[in-house]
Formats: sequence, structure tokens, C-alpha cells
Amino acid sequence: MINRRSLLAAPFFLPASHAFGAASENNVPPWPTALLMGTGRPGGAYALYGPAWGALAQEQSGVSIAYMASGGAAADILLIEQGAAQLGMTTVTVADQARSGSAGWTAGVKFNAFRALFPMFPSVLQIVVTPESGLMSLRQLANRRIGVGPDGGSGSAALQAILASVGIAPGSFATGDYMRQIREMLNGNLDACAFIGAPPLPAIQSAAMQHRLTMIGFTREETVQVAAVTPGWTAMTLPAGIFANQTTAICSVGTANFAICAVSLPDRLAAVLTIAAMRNQRKLAAIVPAVAGSPAGMLVARGKMTFHPGAAQALHALGMDIPAKFIES
Repeated sequence: MINRRSLLAAPFFLPASHAFGAASENNVPPWPTALLMGTGRPGGAYALYGPAWGALAQEQSGVSIAYMASGGAAADILLIEQGAAQLGMTTVTVADQARSGSAGWTAGVKFNAFRALFPMFPSVLQIVVTPESGLMSLRQLANRRIGVGPDGGSGSAALQAILASVGIAPGSFATGDYMRQIREMLNGNLDACAFIGAPPLPAIQSAAMQHRLTMIGFTREETVQVAAVTPGWTAMTLPAGIFANQTTAICSVGTANFAICAVSLPDRLAAVLTIAAMRNQRKLAAIVPAVAGSPAGMLVARGKMTFHPGAAQALHALGMDIPAKFIES
């Protein structure tokens, strides 16, 4: 479905310098003068959250931060692994795939150059169809053509395994920018859009305000099955009214999003980047409302996500305990 080259085929928002300061004494890693952050595509939460966090981090650290509109969760890990970026965002599920080399996009390679900084917000699988499609249940997605969002995003990396865990095999998956795929669904070229992101996903929210959409959910039994088979996933609910014309709560599955960085970042800088976000949760929630919910930090225990030592120290100082087995230099 996706390949490593396509994950990285994305434009820059701003030019970025990779110049680093001279090495300091006592073998302390040099403090960088600039960092590049991989974000997601327009219409998703990463594209909003990344620059908002980056502005706070730049103010606190004095380090210039630029942004690349990557595909999202998987692409950001690849950018860090290849040394093209130092910051990004991902989910527990995609991080687990990267560390274990268990998904197609990894080509069997185990990635270990990234570390978690802090929990950001939960992502939920949001499946929408048009009323004209006649689709009303998860089972009816079998043999259908489904849009899963950008190459390198959580949907393209994880949706096939999620649906397979409950015995559903769509006919095909299509990747592309969120808004473009919504338009393709409205035009009848896609049967459904299944995006993984912070609810309400901006692209779905925009479409729901102009067109009548139907949301497809999971049964309780199906959420239990997904959680049992797929690391990092758990049952979550999309409350009534989160989208226009959505009158009932929808049962779905979700995972936790984490800010990530290159393992080579100095401990002190990782701490500053973490504190910049954790002490400004209200400001970030104004940009991405899901921030106000639980970050679902304990979901990290079911995936192979490890924290940067500097970030772990900062989180501990803020009252969040990170077990030693989840901290790795």
C-alpha cells in the first residue's frame, strides 16, 4: 500500500537549518541552533498541533524550529531515523510497528533512533460514509474501497490490521490527503473514509457541516477483539454531537499520540521541549480540543514506546511517573 519513499515525499513549510553548535565540555551533546519537525498533512490534527507546540518550544528553548508536512505517524519516524528531522509525532501503535519491524512500511527494519517526549492526545478511528452508500455497519466494509488518509499516517499504517483483527477484508485501500479523499467519497469514487486522528478530525468536521455523513462504529465485542490483537489500541467513544448531525455516541477504537524526538537530543533540551507543551495544555487544547481529554499515557505499556531520559525527568518533575523499563538512552 505504501512504501518508504512515498512516506517522505512531502513539501517543506519553511527552510530548515541543520547547523549545530560546537560540542560542549564534559561530553555533553551540543545544543542545536535549529530543529526540523515532521508534522501531518492538512486536514489532520498533527498539522495543527505541531506548529502550536513548536512555537511554544521555540520560545522556551531559543532553538529555531521549522516544519515539514510529512505523511504523519510513520513518516515522522522515518524522517528521524534518516536524520532528516529531529522532532515529530506518532502513535503508540505505529511506534510499536517501528520498533519491532512488524508492518509493511518498515520493510522488516527495526527502528530505534526515536524516543517519546510526552503524551499529546488520543486518536480515534473515525469511519464515515454517505447516506447514499447504504453502508451502516463495519461488516459491510468488506470488499469496499476505503480511503485511509495520507501515506505515512496512522490510517495507512494500521487500518488493515485493525479490520483484519475482526475478520474484515476491504477490497482496497487508497491513500491521499484528507480533504481530497472526502471529496472522492462524496463523488462516489470511494465507498468510505476511515481516518485515525484526534476527534473531531478537521477534514471530517468541515465536510459534515456541508454534507450529511453517516458514522460507522464498532460493537463492544469488536473493540475487545481489536484491543486483544493490536498493540496500543483500546475501546474509545465518539460522543454524540462531536460532528454536525451526529445524534448518537459511536463506539470505536483509539490509541495515544506522543511527541517524539531523535535520541541524540541533549537531555536538557528534551526536557525543555516537554515542559513547553505540558505547562501549556490549555493553549494547545484551544488548537486541538482532544488535548483537553486524557492523554491515555498508560497505553504506552502495550507498545514498544520508550522515552528520552531528559523527557522522562521532566515528566517526573511534573508528577507523571514513567517506569524505568520505558526509558532508554
